[in-house]
Amino acid sequence: MKKEPLQVNAGMLLIPDFSDNESFFALIRDLIFYLPGYQPQSWATDSGEGSKLSLMDLRSLVQEGASTLYWKRKTSPRAEGAISRRVQTPAGQEHAAHRLRLSVKNNEHVDWLVSYLCYCAASDGVDFACFGAEDGSRESNSGSMQMESRLCTKLLERTMPDLCWGTIFGRVYVELFGLDKLLSAPAHLVEQLTPDAVYIQLTESIFDLRDRADKVEIRKNMVKRHLDDNIFFDSHHPANHVYRTPIFKFQ
Repeated sequence: MKKEPLQVNAGMLLIPDFSDNESFFALIRDLIFYLPGYQPQSWATDSGEGSKLSLMDLRSLVQEGASTLYWKRKTSPRAEGAISRRVQTPAGQEHAAHRLRLSVKNNEHVDWLVSYLCYCAASDGVDFACFGAEDGSRESNSGSMQMESRLCTKLLERTMPDLCWGTIFGRVYVELFGLDKLLSAPAHLVEQLTPDAVYIQLTESIFDLRDRADKVEIRKNMVKRHLDDNIFFDSHHPANHVYRTPIFKFQ
């Protein structure tokens, strides 16, 4: 029987602020060039329907000062996302970010996403990136379902809600965990992308989240214990429990 596609959420917190228009436009252009299988078909400055825009049109939007651009792809494989510059909020600075939601039919689609996120980590630099599937088997202990789609600076300054199926730990987490600790994680795949970025993938296939959820859960807990249980949210702790957290260094 043919299985339904997985809905995959991804998010990354980028180190640059992208305050200048050229660098922000380059970030948008990289999405088009380095995730071609999910190439956007429409763009907007809000979460509405948007319209088809050329690269010149996108450059004009950026030059007009757009701080966030939303994109969609309605044909298979479907996808949508939002790319934003770093912003100052009343609670403090929020990273420049890219949040994506993709329909994934096979492992090749996942490879496209992994390649794109790893490219961004190597070319621009990320403090953190992660992705996982929308699936009812996910553990409820995290208290934060779909962490990837609502990933933000303030969330990680309090605690890491859970460990996703695929995660890129950037410079602040290399400092927090230590490079050797990250590289020795008991996961299916551990790869050093740059001197201060490590990719960790829990199992061979993201479809394990649906088809072999118990296996993923066991592997996830092994990696969390190896890294440090006190970094990840635990519902058994009191509300005022103090977790180990990174210190984000904005320039």
